[in-house]
Amino acid sequence: MSDPGSRRKDDPAAFPLPIGGLFADLELGVGAVNLPDGFFAASSAIQIEVIADWQREFETLRLRAMVRLYRDLAAALPQCSDAEKLERFRVTCQSLELDCPEDMPALLAKYE
Repeated sequence: MSDPGSRRKDDPAAFPLPIGGLFADLELGVGAVNLPDGFFAASSAIQIEVIADWQREFETLRLRAMVRLYRDLAAALPQCSDAEKLERFRVTCQSLELDCPEDMPALLAKYE
């Protein structure tokens, strides 16, 4: 199987095409996956590779959204210390039932 540093993405023969099946209610924050039959016609090994790539990409998107959420909350609290902003962010994540990243300061530096 591949790893995050896999050469597959750098392969000049690689030509990813759109595949339907991701659905979202952007008002309620609800998502669903209903992949087309063509995806399931691929070998199980290929399905696993593709899903692993998607998982990495989705995790990056999730972390970027978490940084954006933190910055939105922090902007509304200009009088608070960084430690208090981080604690309020953790409380917000808990109330929204979101997994709060362990090292938010590192994420803030990574996704400036």
